[in-house]
Amino acid sequence: MEEMFRRAESADLGPVCALIDSRIAWMKAAGLRQWDAEDYRRWYSDDYFRSAAANGELFVLCGADGSLHAAGCLRETDRHWDDGVPALYVNNLAASAQHKGAGSEFLRRAASLAAAQGMERLRLDCNSGCEKLNRWYEAQGFRAVGTMREGVYRGVLREKLDLPGRPLSVNVLLFDGFETLDAFGPVDILHRIGDWRLRYISARGGDVRSAQNFFVRTEAAEEADTAGALLLPGGMGTRALVSDAAFLALLKRLAENATYCLSVCTGSALLAACGVLDGRRATSNKRAFAWAASCGERVLWQPKARWTVDGKFCTSSGVSAGMDMALGFVADRFGREKADEIARTIEYVRNSDPDCDPFAVKDPA
Repeated sequence: MEEMFRRAESADLGPVCALIDSRIAWMKAAGLRQWDAEDYRRWYSDDYFRSAAANGELFVLCGADGSLHAAGCLRETDRHWDDGVPALYVNNLAASAQHKGAGSEFLRRAASLAAAQGMERLRLDCNSGCEKLNRWYEAQGFRAVGTMREGVYRGVLREKLDLPGRPLSVNVLLFDGFETLDAFGPVDILHRIGDWRLRYISARGGDVRSAQNFFVRTEAAEEADTAGALLLPGGMGTRALVSDAAFLALLKRLAENATYCLSVCTGSALLAACGVLDGRRATSNKRAFAWAASCGERVLWQPKARWTVDGKFCTSSGVSAGMDMALGFVADRFGREKADEIARTIEYVRNSDPDCDPFAVKDPA
C-alpha cells in the first residue's frame, strides 16, 4: 500500500498526540527506556506539537486510507549540534506498532527530503540507556558520533551520511580461498542500487584468488573509505584467517568503522573471531555452523536463520543465502519495491523471510 509523506495539518494533531501516548505505553510495557523515563509528555505537550505543525516542522506518514503510520518533527537546527554542517534533524519520531516498518519508511522519506534540500546529513539522538533502540537506529545507517545530556536525559548523537544521490563506498574484502558466489552474488545486487560505488580490497592489495580459481585485482585495505559499507564473503580461506592476528586486527578496524557490515557464509566466523559480533545475533553456513560458532562463544548464534540483522551487522547462511540477505538489506534501506525490482531484473526467486531457513541446524550442539 502506497504511503504518503507530508507536512502535518491541524486535523493531524489529535492522531499524532494519540500515537505518541500509545508509543509511550508500548515502550513502558516493553521495558524500553526512551520517553517514559524522562516524563516525556511534560516536555512535549499537545501545544508543542501544535506549534511544530504551525511552523511546518511536523511531518506525518499516512496510509492510502488516511490512517497515521508515523510522525515526527524535522528541523534545520538543533541546539545539541553546533558544527555548522548542513543537516536535517529528526525529533519526536513515533511509529505505529500496527504498521510494521513505518518508522524505517519515515526515516527513508526524511533522508530523501534532506537530500532534496541540499543537506549533507540526517541527524537525531537516542537514549544511551536503550540498547535495543540504538541498535535499530544503527541498522538504519545512523552512526554514533557523540553524546549529549539535558536534565536527567543522556543521549547518543547519531547521523546518517548515505542520503539518496550521495555515493557510498562498498568495500568488498577479499582473501585467497574466498567463495566466488559469496562475494559476487551480493555484488551483483548492490551495484544495482546506483548510488553506491563498489571497491575490491584485500589486506595487501594485488591479485586475490577465489576457491574456484577466479582472480580479482584488489586495492590495499588501507586505501579504503572505511566509513562506507563492508561486504565480507566466506569460503575455505576463512579457516586459516581465524588464527591470523594481523588480518583480524584489520577486519576489526574495518568493521567497527563501517556504516554497514555484511557477511556471507563463514565470513561471520571471521567477524566473530575479531570480536565485533559479541552479544549480537548472527548466523553462518549451516554445514560449517559448529565450526563458525566455535570462533565466537559470546555471539548469539542462530541455528535457524537464512540471514540475521543486528544493528549494522547483517550475517547470512551459506553461499546463495547472501543474495537473499543483500536483497533484504536493499529492502530495509530503500524499500521493498526496490528489492523486488532488482530480484525481477536478475530473474531471481527471492526468499524475503529471514527466518525461512530450509537448511537450519536441528541440533546446533
